[in-house]
Amino acid sequence: MTHRTPSFPSRLAHSHIPTGQRGAAALLVTTLLCLAMLLAVAFANRNLVVGETASARSYRSTQAFEAAEAGLAWTQARLNDPARIGDDCEPAADPHASSARDRWLRIDETSGAITTATWNDAGIATALRAACVVGDTGWSCSCPANRAPTRPPRATDATTAAFEVEFFAGSRPGLVRVVATGCTRGDLGCASAAPGPHDAVARSEAMLALLPALRSAPAAALSVRGNVDAGIAAIGARHTQADGSRLALHAGGTIVADALRLDVPAGSSLAGALVSGDGTIAALDADRYFARHFGMDAATWAAQPAARSVDCSAAADCSRAVASAFAAGARLIVVGGDARFAGPARFGDADDPVALVVRGHAAISGAVAIHGVVAVESMRWNGAAIGEGFVRGATLVGGDYAGNGAPDFIHDGAVLARLMRRSSFVRVAGSWKDF
Repeated sequence: MTHRTPSFPSRLAHSHIPTGQRGAAALLVTTLLCLAMLLAVAFANRNLVVGETASARSYRSTQAFEAAEAGLAWTQARLNDPARIGDDCEPAADPHASSARDRWLRIDETSGAITTATWNDAGIATALRAACVVGDTGWSCSCPANRAPTRPPRATDATTAAFEVEFFAGSRPGLVRVVATGCTRGDLGCASAAPGPHDAVARSEAMLALLPALRSAPAAALSVRGNVDAGIAAIGARHTQADGSRLALHAGGTIVADALRLDVPAGSSLAGALVSGDGTIAALDADRYFARHFGMDAATWAAQPAARSVDCSAAADCSRAVASAFAAGARLIVVGGDARFAGPARFGDADDPVALVVRGHAAISGAVAIHGVVAVESMRWNGAAIGEGFVRGATLVGGDYAGNGAPDFIHDGAVLARLMRRSSFVRVAGSWKDF
């Protein structure tokens, strides 16, 4: 018997998927892939936006911080500049204008206490402030003496670095606290306005101390490290104030002054008014002798910000150059070498004295009148009759004194005290901080 193997149809042949179903599956997969790509792009774009926003905020914050730092540096420089300024903070030729220091601060010459100047703001005494904003041509500033600082308008959404400066009394005499607020909205004001969503504000603070122009007042009207040779000239040495000392002339070497005129407090004897052969000062070199009274050597003192150097090398008479520097506001004046002063000439007055440092030989002739302290390496004073030339305050000679003139050297403690309050502002170590 013959067996026939049954034939079964192929599974493949009967498993037929319609074309429409295959297209729907492909569409679904493609859609899912596109959605995934879209999510990836959206996530990447979000990171980019967040990064750009963070970068912009960091940029504005850095701008505000650097503006605040610039405000501190600018303020210290202005306080140490004796030049008169106008309401735009630029040098002014007006003789009635004041320096930035005199405009913003009040310094008690007796106690050394520093307070801030104020203006009448609708009946309220408000401390003066200064403000600066940077523009296309650089910084422009406002330093009004009787109102709030003005600010230029800015374009909408424009970033403009600016700072505003405020002053506060220090914790003890000789100190002033300066707070500089930097911002990126110069038109609104930095110290009074809160930052907006696209703006930044930063504050920096430092304590400034006023160095004395004269660290230790000389005890004598005329102090000479070397010898005094006035011959028969009737020079005068006066110390008439009742301040516990009657020392009028103090020399490390010999004193030759046959017609010397001494003047001491009423009722005091002349004993002790004249001291010669003092080995203590004679043993000092010129720099140490200078530093004994000024607190630093002559080169360092001359390099301080408030000092003004005068070049008299090509001038037969240095009087005009020194008078011009004084008229421009300088009260610490340095002549870098030898100098000649011919009278009539006058430098300073009792209420506004000068510190005149000559880093060389000073040759003085005639009626030269000086209120303040004079420090020279050596001095010769000729041709002054009695009552014509004088130095009221104190005179320091690092070498020898000579001359045939009869000037008066007058010790004045009040004049010296005023000079103690006229020097450079420096930052107090450890006082700086930012907010």
